[in-house]
Amino acid sequence: NKVIWLTLLAANRASAFSPTRRGIVTPITRMSASSNSKDSDDCSKGRNIVVIGGGIQGTSCAFQLHQSSSLPPGSTITIIESQSLASAASGKGGGFMARSWGDGSTTTLHELAFDMYEQLCPELGVTSYRKLPVMSVSPGPNNSKKQDNKKKNPQVADIIPNWLDGSVGRISPMGWGDDTAQVTPKEFVEKMMEHVNQPGSKGPGINVVLGTCTGMEA
Repeated sequence: NKVIWLTLLAANRASAFSPTRRGIVTPITRMSASSNSKDSDDCSKGRNIVVIGGGIQGTSCAFQLHQSSSLPPGSTITIIESQSLASAASGKGGGFMARSWGDGSTTTLHELAFDMYEQLCPELGVTSYRKLPVMSVSPGPNNSKKQDNKKKNPQVADIIPNWLDGSVGRISPMGWGDDTAQVTPKEFVEKMMEHVNQPGSKGPGINVVLGTCTGMEA
């Protein structure tokens, strides 16, 4: 079988991961595979797919491949991660998302991803997802000239969060909640893995290998 390597330049790491029944975690130092040209040309053959990096990007790639109807029967999907799933940025980021902020050639993909979170989070049981308004608040005068804008402007008091004091400068909306949302990346990663590795799920699940990828041998 052909081995397909997906190298993610921004490999995220985060939170401790306890593999479920179908998850496999084993230490490695090197991984190799042989390639047969006849099998490689036959799209009906199962594929051995390896995703490098177990952050939200790598885990999402593995999840979508696992769920794809185009994945040939008998295929395996393995994530290689040096520490644990979501052990860096994906375990610490705030998970802020805005649908309309995409720019350039990836705009369509940006909007599609935003919509997919709204669909997938309820299906996966992700509880941290929420749509919410977003505003930009500039700091107000320094302490010597501090003014409580809340008292002077009742309309301001209605929109400023309680955890901000009354001394604020310019306030501008960045999203009203229809195209801005938030999700905890760590929880989303863990829920994706729980879903694909639960008993009765499609295919053999996704394997997780803790170690270091040093290259590929044909």
